[in-house]
Amino acid sequence: MPLTFIDIERRKNWRIALFFLLLLLMYFAVTAVLASSFYFGPPSASPRFWIFAAGTALIIAGAHFWSSAVGAVGAVIRTLNAQPPDPRDDVHKTLMNVMQEIHVVTGNRRKIQCRVVPSLSMNALAAADLKGDAVIAITEGLLSRLTRPQLEAVMAHEAHHVLSGDCLEATVAASLFGTFSAIVEKLGHTTRGRAFSSPAFLLAWVMLKLSNLLNLFISREREYRADAAAVRMTRNPIALAETLHLLSRSWRGAGFIGSGFEMLCIVNPLATALDETEGFWADLLSTHPPIRRRMNVLLAMARVSVSELDTKAARREKAKHAGTPSEKAAETKFFAMSPQQQWQGPFTAAELAGLPWLSPLTWITGGDGQAVDRAWKEPPVNAIFAARLAEKEKTLSNFICPSCRQSLVIESYKGTQIYLCRFCAGALVESVKIPRILARNDQPAADRVKALTRTALKENQARFAEHKLKRGHKSSLPLLPCPRCKNPLFRGFYSLAYMIEIDRCGFCGLTWFDRDELEMLQYMVENRLAGETAAAR
Repeated sequence: MPLTFIDIERRKNWRIALFFLLLLLMYFAVTAVLASSFYFGPPSASPRFWIFAAGTALIIAGAHFWSSAVGAVGAVIRTLNAQPPDPRDDVHKTLMNVMQEIHVVTGNRRKIQCRVVPSLSMNALAAADLKGDAVIAITEGLLSRLTRPQLEAVMAHEAHHVLSGDCLEATVAASLFGTFSAIVEKLGHTTRGRAFSSPAFLLAWVMLKLSNLLNLFISREREYRADAAAVRMTRNPIALAETLHLLSRSWRGAGFIGSGFEMLCIVNPLATALDETEGFWADLLSTHPPIRRRMNVLLAMARVSVSELDTKAARREKAKHAGTPSEKAAETKFFAMSPQQQWQGPFTAAELAGLPWLSPLTWITGGDGQAVDRAWKEPPVNAIFAARLAEKEKTLSNFICPSCRQSLVIESYKGTQIYLCRFCAGALVESVKIPRILARNDQPAADRVKALTRTALKENQARFAEHKLKRGHKSSLPLLPCPRCKNPLFRGFYSLAYMIEIDRCGFCGLTWFDRDELEMLQYMVENRLAGETAAAR
């Protein structure tokens, strides 16, 4: 697609000047306070005092601004330890190919670097500086979980931030005050809050809070514009909607990505209640719009993307049944999104039943401008999955999968009874049975599970757990319902030592594991126990 599909905006140079003015005022206030403690007599009575304070503040602010704004991209790369993609890694090669496609799509108007952040968290960000450098960085966790169409959507989203110019002002703001964020978070963690008694820490904390005023100048509307631009380039709104849904249920990097860099990310690393609300104050203070709202906008775009298919199908149906009444012509038809992220159809319910790739989480629509939603929400289609289960399984339970709303199958696992979903591979376990499962090592873990678990163990788990527990965590989307009592499941870590995210019910003692989570938890426990045994010997 040519660059004309992207709405290029002017760079807001006046905002960057305003950032420098705010930085100057902050340093002036600090200099005046520090200098007054060594100045005998009332400072206001001496013009030289104010000249000294203003001059010192100007020099320090100028040096800070120049070192931060001009080399902001390098600072972001160093802070996140972002690395160039490995050309010998298949997943990284896909990222490099997508980046090349982005350059072709945008007419090579600007060279954008590509980096991978070695973190299991899921996020992506874009940065640009006054030197003309630009970078798109994606975490290893997100890169490994995305399909190619989803990766293309994310890269197109971030590329728009760079090309439109709104990334520059956000990067300058982040680089100016991201240092203070890192100081506050690092000292707060290492000293367990005792650093608050330190004047230097208090000064950094006050300056960090003042820097939050910059959120007033970073509009959350820019995320909507970047989403729309990504759809124009990729013609696939579903891919970006699925990515946002994945991010809403995953660790986005809170504790790893400093809070000073949140405005650069595709979603806020720390899920806050403010980000998930709308209104005057949310629009004024939040840099990211609600994820649910962004998904709804993208799904509305998907209706338009199937309108052409719908029109062609209607013409064929009309020509086929011209002049002859037909009950079949009036039967409800559906379009379905294939695993290759392509709309297929139209299909009748019977024809959908013959699709091997159809699942409860497949996106479908009735066409003709109807809403796009999951397959399980359409009663005629949902009946297909119920029939499949009834045909193949004889031990269905009364529990319904919280993800795809299908009956769970009773199965013996590690010598105890659990409930499995045949569609999304999730597992429902009574919490009292989890220690039994973790203690029984009768099957080796798959290589894929081992790789995922080893990657998780590389993270500073204790630091992130403490940070997340202190700051609080709110889900961006409605929490999954408990299969037994229907109350919301709490999403959190199994423990501070074994940081695998799971969903728990605090009322009836059930735990829900998404795909691979139970196996990862068991391998993590086994790995820790094996290490302790070896050390004891």
